[in-house]
Amino acid sequence: MLEFSFTEQHKALLEGYLSSSEQALPYAVCEGYLFAIICSPAGIEVEQWLTAVSGGDEQIAEEHVFALMALHHDISERVFSGQFQIPYPSSAFAKLQQWSQGFLAGIEHFYAELVNSDVLNNEMKQALISSTEQLGFFSLEQSQIAQFCDVNGFEIQTFYQQQYELANEFALAYVQLVENAAVESGLYDEEA
Repeated sequence: MLEFSFTEQHKALLEGYLSSSEQALPYAVCEGYLFAIICSPAGIEVEQWLTAVSGGDEQIAEEHVFALMALHHDISERVFSGQFQIPYPSSAFAKLQQWSQGFLAGIEHFYAELVNSDVLNNEMKQALISSTEQLGFFSLEQSQIAQFCDVNGFEIQTFYQQQYELANEFALAYVQLVENAAVESGLYDEEA
């Protein structure tokens, strides 16, 4: 049986590979994207997400595929064990921005269909919208956030930290929220 433990060597290998291609997702974007598709109520085929992450690289080396599979497995383990945390500190704005951008790209597979469901109750819909907005918060430009803080009299570093802590709280429960919304909407089978 293959061992999918994600190591620092895997991370270094992926960072090098992903940064060497203009089409591939940057590493932090890849992490956010994988988090989102792991939370998807409809399974995403390995080939589909590998194509998205690699930018359609048909010559991707086996070692890179294996490292990506290990990263996917690692994120999945943390998501389903209730231990997921966004993998960057609140001070790493550029990486958080990339992670959020990847997350928003990954939810395109299911989000609009769920929030536009006529069957989904308003409370569930609002919880899904709020959670998604919070997890996508850092995709905003830093200047937009700074302007918001100036207008509202917030100290920007404190505001970042608060938004970061909220995002991590939402990240812990996001997969369950999506699953509950998917089942309630009737758009997905419970077995899927």
